[in-house]
Amino acid sequence: MLLAESARVIFALIAVLGFIGLAAILVRKAGLISASSGFVRKKRLALVETLAIDARRRVAIIRCDGAEHLIVLGANSETLIDKNLDGPTDDAMEMPAPVNPFPTLQELAKKFRPENKDAA
Repeated sequence: MLLAESARVIFALIAVLGFIGLAAILVRKAGLISASSGFVRKKRLALVETLAIDARRRVAIIRCDGAEHLIVLGANSETLIDKNLDGPTDDAMEMPAPVNPFPTLQELAKKFRPENKDAA
Protein backbone atom coordinates (compact mmCIF):
# COMPACT_ATOMS: atom_id res chain seq x y z
CA MET A 1 0.00 0.00 0.00
CA LEU A 2 2.87 2.36 0.74
CA LEU A 3 4.33 1.76 -2.74
CA ALA A 4 1.00 2.54 -4.42
CA GLU A 5 0.62 5.80 -2.47
CA SER A 6 4.20 6.88 -3.32
CA ALA A 7 3.69 6.14 -7.01
CA ARG A 8 0.46 8.14 -7.02
CA VAL A 9 2.15 11.16 -5.37
CA ILE A 10 5.09 11.03 -7.81
CA PHE A 11 2.74 10.74 -10.80
CA ALA A 12 0.69 13.71 -9.54
CA LEU A 13 3.85 15.79 -9.10
CA ILE A 14 5.03 15.00 -12.63
CA ALA A 15 1.56 15.82 -14.02
CA VAL A 16 1.43 19.20 -12.22
CA LEU A 17 4.92 20.15 -13.42
CA GLY A 18 3.96 19.15 -16.96
CA PHE A 19 0.84 21.33 -16.84
CA ILE A 20 2.89 24.28 -15.57
CA GLY A 21 5.38 23.84 -18.44
CA LEU A 22 2.57 23.55 -20.99
CA ALA A 23 0.94 26.71 -19.64
CA ALA A 24 4.26 28.59 -19.91
CA ILE A 25 4.67 27.50 -23.54
CA LEU A 26 1.11 28.55 -24.38
CA VAL A 27 1.58 31.97 -22.75
CA ARG A 28 4.74 32.58 -24.81
CA LYS A 29 3.12 31.43 -28.07
CA ALA A 30 0.06 33.59 -27.44
CA GLY A 31 2.26 36.65 -26.94
CA LEU A 32 0.91 37.50 -23.52
CA ILE A 33 4.42 38.31 -22.32
CA SER A 34 5.52 41.51 -24.04
CA ALA A 35 8.60 43.71 -23.87
CA SER A 36 6.62 46.36 -22.01
CA SER A 37 5.94 44.02 -19.10
CA GLY A 38 9.33 44.72 -17.56
CA PHE A 39 10.59 41.15 -17.73
CA VAL A 40 12.27 41.60 -21.11
CA ARG A 41 14.67 44.47 -21.72
CA LYS A 42 15.30 45.90 -25.15
CA LYS A 43 18.79 44.91 -26.24
CA ARG A 44 21.16 47.74 -27.06
CA LEU A 45 24.08 45.64 -28.28
CA ALA A 46 24.09 43.21 -31.23
CA LEU A 47 26.72 41.33 -33.21
CA VAL A 48 25.94 41.99 -36.88
CA GLU A 49 28.62 39.96 -38.66
CA THR A 50 32.03 38.36 -38.08
CA LEU A 51 34.75 37.21 -40.45
CA ALA A 52 37.85 35.20 -39.54
CA ILE A 53 41.05 36.77 -40.86
CA ASP A 54 43.40 34.05 -39.67
CA ALA A 55 43.65 31.57 -36.80
CA ARG A 56 44.07 34.30 -34.18
CA ARG A 57 42.20 37.35 -35.50
CA ARG A 58 38.72 38.14 -36.69
CA VAL A 59 36.84 41.23 -37.85
CA ALA A 60 33.44 42.01 -36.33
CA ILE A 61 30.70 44.56 -36.94
CA ILE A 62 28.91 45.44 -33.71
CA ARG A 63 25.74 47.57 -33.49
CA CYS A 64 25.31 49.65 -30.33
CA ASP A 65 22.39 52.10 -30.01
CA GLY A 66 21.88 52.13 -33.78
CA ALA A 67 25.53 52.88 -34.66
CA GLU A 68 27.73 50.19 -36.21
CA HIS A 69 31.38 49.77 -35.27
CA LEU A 70 34.07 47.77 -37.09
CA ILE A 71 36.59 46.13 -34.76
CA VAL A 72 39.43 43.63 -35.05
CA LEU A 73 39.47 41.02 -32.30
CA GLY A 74 42.85 39.45 -31.58
CA ALA A 75 44.07 36.94 -29.03
CA ASN A 76 45.24 39.68 -26.64
CA SER A 77 43.75 42.89 -28.02
CA GLU A 78 40.78 44.60 -29.62
CA THR A 79 41.22 47.43 -32.13
CA LEU A 80 38.50 49.83 -33.24
CA ILE A 81 38.87 50.35 -36.99
CA ASP A 82 35.86 52.54 -37.78
CA LYS A 83 32.81 53.79 -35.94
CA ASN A 84 29.47 54.99 -37.27
CA LEU A 85 29.65 52.78 -40.35
CA ASP A 86 27.18 53.36 -43.13
CA GLY A 87 24.98 50.37 -43.84
CA PRO A 88 25.13 48.50 -47.13
CA THR A 89 23.78 50.38 -50.12
CA ASP A 90 20.98 49.05 -52.28
CA ASP A 91 23.49 48.46 -55.12
CA ALA A 92 25.55 46.15 -52.93
CA MET A 93 22.48 44.12 -52.01
CA GLU A 94 21.39 43.49 -55.62
CA MET A 95 22.34 40.17 -57.13
CA PRO A 96 23.62 40.19 -60.71
CA ALA A 97 21.36 38.70 -63.35
CA PRO A 98 22.13 35.03 -63.94
CA VAL A 99 23.87 34.20 -67.20
CA ASN A 100 22.31 31.42 -69.25
CA PRO A 101 25.12 29.08 -70.37
CA PHE A 102 22.88 27.58 -73.06
CA PRO A 103 22.11 30.05 -75.89
CA THR A 104 18.77 29.99 -77.63
CA LEU A 105 18.37 28.89 -81.24
CA GLN A 106 17.94 32.52 -82.40
CA GLU A 107 21.21 33.55 -80.72
CA LEU A 108 23.04 30.66 -82.39
CA ALA A 109 21.55 31.58 -85.78
CA LYS A 110 22.73 35.19 -85.40
CA LYS A 111 26.18 34.02 -84.44
CA PHE A 112 26.68 31.74 -87.44
CA ARG A 113 24.74 33.77 -90.07
CA PRO A 114 26.97 35.64 -92.51
CA GLU A 115 26.70 39.40 -92.10
CA ASN A 116 27.07 40.38 -95.75
CA LYS A 117 25.17 38.29 -98.31
CA ASP A 118 26.66 40.14 -101.32
CA ALA A 119 30.25 39.21 -100.41
CA ALA A 120 29.53 35.51 -100.72
